[in-house]
This record gives sequence, C-alpha cells and structure tokens, in this order.
Amino acid sequence: MKKIKKFIRFLLILSVCFVFFAYVGRIVSVFLWNFDILSSKPYISLYLFWENGGVFNSFRDITLILYLFFLPIFFWKSICLLYKKGFWKTVLTPFVKIYTRLTRPNNMEVEHVSIKNLGAKDKSIDEIISDKLKQKGETHNNTNSVTRNLRQQVAEKIKENENK
Repeated sequence: MKKIKKFIRFLLILSVCFVFFAYVGRIVSVFLWNFDILSSKPYISLYLFWENGGVFNSFRDITLILYLFFLPIFFWKSICLLYKKGFWKTVLTPFVKIYTRLTRPNNMEVEHVSIKNLGAKDKSIDEIISDKLKQKGETHNNTNSVTRNLRQQVAEKIKENENK
C-alpha cells in the first residue's frame, strides 16, 4: 500500500510539473523564438533545415537548441526536488534564506555555534605540543609506577615463598 501511495504521489507531481513546464515553456519559446514546443510542425521544419545542410550559427539558433536541450533536464530535476522535499518546502526555501539573511545581525559570522568550542582559547602550536608532551610524560610515569608496584608485589611474594 505504501508503494502505491508513493507511486500515485510521483504521478501527481509528474503530471503537475508536465502541465506547468509545457505551459510556461510554450509561452517562453513562442515569445523568444516563435517556436511552439507542443506542435510537431516546428520540429519537422527544424529537422528539414538540418538535413538540407543548414547551420545553426546565430545566437538565437544556439539558444533555441540549448533551450530544447535543457528544458527536459529542468523538468526532471524539478520532479525529483518536489518529490524529495515537498511542494511548500521547495517554494518557501528561497524566502526563508532571504529572511534569515536580512534579519541576521551583521556582526554574526556563523549561524551555528559549536558548544565544545565556547570555553576554549586558541592555543599556539608550542602550547599544544607541550601539553601533549606533559600528558605523555604523565602516562609514562603512571605506567612506570604501576610496573614498579607490580615488581615489588612479585618480589614480596617470592620472599614469602622462600621463607616457607
């Protein structure tokens, strides 16, 4: 049942995006290039022009080809974005970013503050190295004292066993 709901949601998003891109794409292409993307006649004339040795060398021709190439890519990208994030989150994201940029104080450099870095001061490399050496020395001294204690205990046990 869950897969059917996801599939129906995907089909709904696909159909809405298709209608939107077809309508807006047709308006833009007719306005800029007098090329109706929903009719087959312009595509046939474009194909015949290419087959008869025509060359697309003007800026207007190249932009039409790029438009026809990128329109399906934007169509599929928008379907994926709407399916993944949802309609309202996709629509409102630019407004939220603009709002946070306008309302954020100018002296604030980052939005996220890590709690572990609040109390620490910046140390120089020499201080960091000396701290590491001190920690290593302390652990080394601790291990030496532990081994000395073990040796003393072993020596005491040996003496007790010899005395018996």
